Amino acid sequence: MAAPPAASRVLVAVATILMAASSVILGGGGGGCFTRLFSFGDSITDNGNWMHYARSPGAVARPPYGETFFRRPNGRFCDGRIIIDHIADALGIPFLTPYLAGNTSEDYAHGANFAVGGATALGHDYFRGKKLDARFTPYSLRWQMSWLNKVLRMLSPDEQGRGWSELMASSLFLVGEIGGNDYNQALFQGRSVDEVKTYVPDVVAGISASVTELIGLGARTVVVPGNFPIGCNPGYLTKFPTNNTAQYDSMGCLRWPNDLTKLHNRALRAELAKLRRKHPGVAVVYADYYAAAMDLTADPRKQGFGGEPLVSCCGGGGPYNANLTAHCGTRTATACKDPYAAVSWDGFHYTDHAYKVITDGVLRGPHAVPPIMLAKCPSRRP
Repeated sequence: MAAPPAASRVLVAVATILMAASSVILGGGGGGCFTRLFSFGDSITDNGNWMHYARSPGAVARPPYGETFFRRPNGRFCDGRIIIDHIADALGIPFLTPYLAGNTSEDYAHGANFAVGGATALGHDYFRGKKLDARFTPYSLRWQMSWLNKVLRMLSPDEQGRGWSELMASSLFLVGEIGGNDYNQALFQGRSVDEVKTYVPDVVAGISASVTELIGLGARTVVVPGNFPIGCNPGYLTKFPTNNTAQYDSMGCLRWPNDLTKLHNRALRAELAKLRRKHPGVAVVYADYYAAAMDLTADPRKQGFGGEPLVSCCGGGGPYNANLTAHCGTRTATACKDPYAAVSWDGFHYTDHAYKVITDGVLRGPHAVPPIMLAKCPSRRP
C-alpha cells in the first residue's frame, strides 16, 4: 500500500524552520538559528543512555552495532548514525551527549539527548493498571522531562531571570518518536490490537503534556514525529506471521499494525493542531516518519537501497532475517555485507542510510507539517 496521498502533498516544515534561512543556519560567522538541540524518545533516538542505564545492555553493546560510521558499538541501535545525529549535522551542532553520560554543564553545552531504549510515553503505573509487565525501562517521557529540568538548572542557574526563557527559545526540541513501545509492550504480551487501540488517547495525551510543558518553559520550536509503520518492521512480520494473505498489503507489510500506527498518528496530528491554535507564537511541527519510511518500502531503489526493504540486514535468519531468538549482536546472528543497501538494520531499527534519507525528508521536505515559511530565525525571546 502506498503512502497516503495527502502525505505526498505535504510541504516542507522542519526545513523551513531549520533551513529557510540556510545562510544563517549553516552559514559563516559561527552563527545559527538554534544554539542547542534537545531530544526525547526511545531506542530510535537513544545514542547511549540505555548503555549507561542497563547493568547488562545486551547486544547493542556488541558488534556489529556501530560498524559503519563509528566503527564500534556506541549505544545507538543502528549500524551508524541515527536521526538525531543527522539533524545535528544539519544544524552544525556536535553530536549530543547522552544525558546519563554527562556530568557538568559543559557536557550539555550544545544540548542533550534524554531518549532511552525501551522508553514509553506513559509511566509504569499506567501499564500496571492494565496488568501488564512493566519491567522495561522506567525512564518514560515524564522522567525524561525531569532530566531536562536538571540540565536547565545546570546551564542557567538563574531560573527566575531570563536565562531559561532565552535558552529555550534558541533551542530546537525533538519529542520522539515516542509511544511505539506503549503499544509494543502490550502487543508482545498477547493483548489484542483492539484493546491496544484504546491506549491511543492516553499515549497522545502524555506526549501533549510534555510538549505543553516545553512551551511553558519557553520553547519556541518543537518537532513531534509520528510513529513508524510497524507493519513493515521485519520484527513484527516475524512475530505475527499469518497464512491469511489479505492481512498483507501489496508491499508485504502487515495491515493491522500499520492501521494502529495510523490511528496514533492521526490522533497526534489532531492534538498538535490544537496546541498550535492555543500557542500561535510557537512552531509545533509534525514530522511524518510514517510517510518517509513508507517511501523507502515502496521504492527502495530510488534512494540507492536494495530490493528487499522488509529483510533485516543483521539478524538470525528466517524469511525476514529477524529471528527473535537470535538478535543482531548475538553469536548466531550475522550481518549483511552492505548495510547501505538495507532499510532495516536489526529488524526493529533502521540503518544509517535509511535514517539519513528519512531525516532529509523531514529537513528538506516533503515529510513534515505544517508548512511554516520563516524568513528569519525563530525569535530568541518569548
